[in-house]
Amino acid sequence: MPAENDQRPARGRRAVPALRVLAVDTDAAFLTAVKRVVESGRCRVDCAASAAEAVAYLERNRYDLVIADVEMPELEARALYARLEEQLMEGMRLLFLAAEPPQGELAAFLDECRLPCLSKPLHLRRFLDKLDDLLLLATQAPEEE
Repeated sequence: MPAENDQRPARGRRAVPALRVLAVDTDAAFLTAVKRVVESGRCRVDCAASAAEAVAYLERNRYDLVIADVEMPELEARALYARLEEQLMEGMRLLFLAAEPPQGELAAFLDECRLPCLSKPLHLRRFLDKLDDLLLLATQAPEEE
C-alpha cells in the first residue's frame, strides 16, 4: 500500500498534468504573493512583470488561466483579450485584477465579454473561490459549459 504522501498515480490511472497559469503585474511583491497562493500540486505559475515578458511567455507556452492587471502598461485589457481570443475560445480563462473598480468603457467591455475582474487588495477567500471556478472551467471542453 503506497504511503499517504506518495504522489504517483494509482495503477491504471494517468497523472493529471499541472494546470498552467500566467500572472501579469508590474508589482514584483504582488506577483510573488499570487504565485505562492496559486501554485500547488495542480498549478504551475509563470510570472511576468512587463508587457514584453507576458507576450514572450504567451508565445512560448499554452496557459489554462491568465491573471492580469487590468491596467498593465503597454498591454491594456482589450489588447490582451484580442491577443488571447482564439485561446479563450479553446478553454483558456482570463481573470483581471484592478486597483480601482472598472468604470465607463472598460467596465462595459468586461461586462460584454463576460470577463471577471477582482479588486485589489484581494480578499483571499474570494480570490481562491474565483480561481477554483476558472480552473474548473478551463479543464472542461468549451461545449460542456
